[in-house]
Amino acid sequence: FGSRYVCAVQSAKLPRTPPRSSSSSAMAKSKNHTGNNQVYKNHRNGIKKTRRPKKMSMQGMNCKFVRNQAFAKRGMNCTPEEKEQRLVAQKEAQKKMEEKKVTERAERLKELEEGAKATKK
Repeated sequence: FGSRYVCAVQSAKLPRTPPRSSSSSAMAKSKNHTGNNQVYKNHRNGIKKTRRPKKMSMQGMNCKFVRNQAFAKRGMNCTPEEKEQRLVAQKEAQKKMEEKKVTERAERLKELEEGAKATKK
């Protein structure tokens, strides 16, 4: 009982200090982060490469394009006989286009020659 009285009396004699703000006089934190054991833990099971997707994702692509692409792929499926017929038709069309190109070029050369003759006269 007596010791309590003495402590109370001593604290009464000490000058009162204003309450301290928490930010100014509080002790600074010494450490915010550590990677102490992380490397060990990461390498326990090994660091693996990510698996590459077998098929590219169509998410975010133009849906009209994706839809058309699917139909085009289905249209390409055919039997070997149909494939032969398609190749023959393609070669015939290519020949027609080359002939058309040659005739158009000849016509264009004639027009240029006529134009050149007209300007010389």
